Amino acid sequence: MPFELFPEVVDQIIFGMENQEHDFYVDAQSGLVVPEHDLADYEDGEVERIWVAIPEWRSVHGFNLMEKFIAELRNPLFRERLRSILGSGRGIFRQFKDTLKERPEIERMWFRFKEREMRRLVFEWYNDLREQWGLEGLPIDLETETDDLILADFAFREDEADSREIDELTDWAVADALAEFDDAEQILLEDLLLLPEETTQRSVAVFTAGGERVGIAACRTTHPDDAVLASIAVIEALYVVPEYRGLGLGKELLSRLCTMLHRDGVYRLHVDVPGTQAVIARLLKSWGGTTVTERVRLDLSEWDA
Repeated sequence: MPFELFPEVVDQIIFGMENQEHDFYVDAQSGLVVPEHDLADYEDGEVERIWVAIPEWRSVHGFNLMEKFIAELRNPLFRERLRSILGSGRGIFRQFKDTLKERPEIERMWFRFKEREMRRLVFEWYNDLREQWGLEGLPIDLETETDDLILADFAFREDEADSREIDELTDWAVADALAEFDDAEQILLEDLLLLPEETTQRSVAVFTAGGERVGIAACRTTHPDDAVLASIAVIEALYVVPEYRGLGLGKELLSRLCTMLHRDGVYRLHVDVPGTQAVIARLLKSWGGTTVTERVRLDLSEWDA
C-alpha cells in the first residue's frame, strides 16, 4: 500500500524541495522523507524500503514561479518594479525578496501563491506515482484563496473623511478616469458627475496599519419627498492610490459602501462611468446592476475616412 499524502508529508516534501544543499527521498510505503546522506540509517534489513526522489526544484523553477506571480499581480506599479528585477541579471532572488518586504500585504500574496503552486506540483507528482503503481489519480483539491488575509492589513471606516478630503480624493478619481480624453471632452464628461444640491455626502475610507488613507468610496445621497422615488445615492468616486491597487480594496470599499447605504435606508445606487471607471460598472453588473444610460464616443475623422 503506497503512502498517503497527508498535509504533514506535503510540508516535508516542500521543505526538501527548497533545500538546495541535499537531495531528498520519500519512502513509498510510509511517506517518510529523508535526505540522501541519511538513507543508510533507515536500512535495517527488516523492512524493505522503496525510496522515491521527491519533485525536482532548482533555481530555474523558482525564477519561473516569480515570473508567473508577476504576470498575475494586478498592482501595475509593483508589477513593473518586480519585472525589472527579473531582468537585472544579478542578485535576482535577494532583490525580489527585499522588494517584497517593503509591502507586507504583497509579500503575503507571494508566500500564499508560492505555497499553492508548490503544493500543486507535489500533488501532480504524487498522481504520476499512483499511475505508475496502477492506481487511479486523486483529485487535486487546493483550498480556494480569499482576500481575507490581505484585507486584514487594512482598516475600513465610515464617514471618517471630511468634505474637503473627499473633494480632493474625488478630484483625483475623476482625473484618473478622464485621463484618456482630451480637454474638451473632459469638460463635457465632468458634467456626468454633477450632483443636485441638498444632498448628504457619505463615504467609506480604507487606511493602512500606519493610519495612511489609501482609498475611498464616496457618494451623495438624496431624500426626495416623493416616496415612490425613495432614497437614491450617486457615487462621486471610487479611488485607490496606485501603489495599493490590485489587492481587492476597491471591491471591498464599494461593497462596504453598499452595505452602509442599505442599512441607512438608501434603496438605489447610481454611478456614471466615464473612461476607466467602467470597471465600476462591470462590478455593479456582476452584483445584479442594470444599465440606465450609455454614452458612446465616435471619432468623426475616422468615421469620415
